[in-house]
Amino acid sequence: MTDRAVLRSRWNRIFFCLAAALSVAGCSGPGAAPATGPANNASPGGGNRTTGSHSAPAAANAASLSHPAGHGPGEASGLKNPAWIADPVNYSPAGAAANHAAPANPNLSVPILEYHEANYVPGNVATLKPGQLEAEFQWLSDHGFHTINFGQLYAALYQGYRLPSRPVLLTFDDGYESVYLKVFPLLKRYHFQATVFAVSGFTHDQPNRDKPFPTMTVSELQELQASGLVDVENHTATHADLSKLSADEQRREIDGAAAFLENIVHHPIRFFCYPNGDYGDQTVDLLRQSGYLLAVTQHQGYANLSQGPLTLHRLTVLESTTLSEFAAMLRPSLSEPTQTLPQSLMNMHQQASQAFSNHRYSDTIRLENQVIADDPGYAPAYNLRGIAELYAGQIQQGQADIDHALQLDPGFGYAKFNKALGLELTGRYDEAIRAYQDALASGRGEWWIPWCDYGIASIYGRRGDVENTVRYLREAISLDPSCKTEARTEHDFDPVRASAAFQALIR
Repeated sequence: MTDRAVLRSRWNRIFFCLAAALSVAGCSGPGAAPATGPANNASPGGGNRTTGSHSAPAAANAASLSHPAGHGPGEASGLKNPAWIADPVNYSPAGAAANHAAPANPNLSVPILEYHEANYVPGNVATLKPGQLEAEFQWLSDHGFHTINFGQLYAALYQGYRLPSRPVLLTFDDGYESVYLKVFPLLKRYHFQATVFAVSGFTHDQPNRDKPFPTMTVSELQELQASGLVDVENHTATHADLSKLSADEQRREIDGAAAFLENIVHHPIRFFCYPNGDYGDQTVDLLRQSGYLLAVTQHQGYANLSQGPLTLHRLTVLESTTLSEFAAMLRPSLSEPTQTLPQSLMNMHQQASQAFSNHRYSDTIRLENQVIADDPGYAPAYNLRGIAELYAGQIQQGQADIDHALQLDPGFGYAKFNKALGLELTGRYDEAIRAYQDALASGRGEWWIPWCDYGIASIYGRRGDVENTVRYLREAISLDPSCKTEARTEHDFDPVRASAAFQALIR
């Protein structure tokens, strides 16, 4: 029996054992959490209500990218596909003009964090202390923040695009190489996205790390952009004080940098950052004429349209910023109410769950495609579509969708369980064990908790490790006695089946 058949068989048995506990109306089947219990106080499918953010693998899938409310495929809009700004198809000729359209969400207020050099240089306030950025990223993750990009912010402001709960933008000015060497690994670890406002004149072909503040090479910027986690945008050609330049000089700074950056990152440059926050009315007019959609300053505070789309505020993070001060900056976001899924989409998601429970994986995928098209930030839809894709043999896409569910809701324990199951399905056993343990740490009382222990036990069973098999299987059985019944016929335990300890456990 193949690994996939083994796990599908296990899933079928899990569902059979849990069928009595699952509400058909609430969400029937292993693609969703039970309708009762502590994990189901938000929506069918488990997970908290989130909308809008994305991960790189999901961004690569056209089916997972949605259109802002009121705009379907082929309709004229400023951003045809706000889920990822790097795709040139996002832009239509109406893009620049849309900057002056009536806002769809004029009261939206979002924090934009401003960073510079990630290396620590004593005495330079624009640097960061060792460990500071990681602590701040961990705080954001722990408190349910979801990183977004400027394309999503623009679409939310002007086109009704639904953002995730607690959205935040991460911006890094100037293009220092520490962003590539230190920030980029953290973005990948936390599944965060960020914007680099690069000075084109600081960019070069070969690394030059002898400078006090080394900047990124062309290839490093290209790698960041290609990752799907970083968007490269305009910070002028030479980091000049635009407020002191003539109109022609300002155009050269703005347009020259844009032409250079577009040539290397291969997407239209539509977002801007004023060097040192310096600008005048003429500068803003020039940006508007050049088709820029949003621009940021160094005025302090949450960004909103009362400031003007081309003069948005940010929150500056310095080496002196303590974690408590960082938390205080973002305190307004902590009182945000969560949104609810419209009933029509809830019904469709429930139908997808029922289809999954009947092993109609293509129907599950089709239905969740519709949910995601209308609400691109509903994490349970990505989770259910992902596990259906895994069972349909679409391994890479299934894993990407489950990862995307976790990007939208990092605390989504049921998606963590499905991620572990997918890793086990593909034979990545050490990673699967770690993922099961991560899921165990994030849940309490949910139906899938004993099956995390069971999954770990089955991996150790395949390896013939009696001690660890019995350890985890005993825990699973203590939480759900049906695990004992399943273990009696589970082929994964064949290598340890004859041991006295295993036999005593399953009697």
